[in-house]
Amino acid sequence: MPATQPSKELRALCHEHHVEMRLSQSLSNSEGNAIQTLAYACTEPDCLVHYNICRGYFILSQNGNTNELDMVPSVRCPHDGTPMYLAEIDLEKRGFRLWICPQCDGRRTNEEGLIGLASQGIQDVSGKSSLEP
Repeated sequence: MPATQPSKELRALCHEHHVEMRLSQSLSNSEGNAIQTLAYACTEPDCLVHYNICRGYFILSQNGNTNELDMVPSVRCPHDGTPMYLAEIDLEKRGFRLWICPQCDGRRTNEEGLIGLASQGIQDVSGKSSLEP
């Protein structure tokens, strides 16, 4: 069984509990095939939220099956399409979320859109450049 390895250590937060997730090895059943993967898991007791670079956030049930009906955030990097992870929240602004792309380090917030790709200009969520020539 191949293991999917992340390229670097991330500081992903659980989208439910806003605590830092820990890298762990899990066994998931997808379409009858058992696959061993490395994924970040929430550290809160009984929380089944996981994240990995390939799938993004997902819910892993007690028996290792994933349930596609469970609601999880699906924020993708507009630059390369990689599932982004929740990296920061702001307790003073309860709606603030900072998402980071694990591939290109692009940053996206629900307030500003995509930031951090200076060589390509700053883009908003629609992908339009905010830097006009």
